[in-house]
Amino acid sequence: MRTSTRRKTNRSISPAVIVHTAQPVEQQPDPNQLINQLAQQMAQALIQQQQIQPAQNRRNTLTVKEALAEVFENSISEYKLYSMLRAGTIPHVKIGSKYLLRRDTLEAWMRQQEQGGGS
Repeated sequence: MRTSTRRKTNRSISPAVIVHTAQPVEQQPDPNQLINQLAQQMAQALIQQQQIQPAQNRRNTLTVKEALAEVFENSISEYKLYSMLRAGTIPHVKIGSKYLLRRDTLEAWMRQQEQGGGS
């Protein structure tokens, strides 16, 4: 005996309807503004790094070129620095033909010059 199986179909299902809703559009940031923000962050990081670096890590005895770059920040010419050394205006030690300068002595000398106490 054979039984027939009938599938029941639900004819009441309606087709799916997709509804699109408007989504807020995100504003794209201005590339120039992003570059400026990044530059400011990098500058702040460099300043913090320089402030954290202890003074003990810096060498105290400098050559003329090192003093020119590190203490005088290349604000005068190398020729001018040598002429001031030969004239004895800037405190230094001369060993043979080489001039040696102490960082702390130069910084104290510069402070004295700022206060008008030097020649």
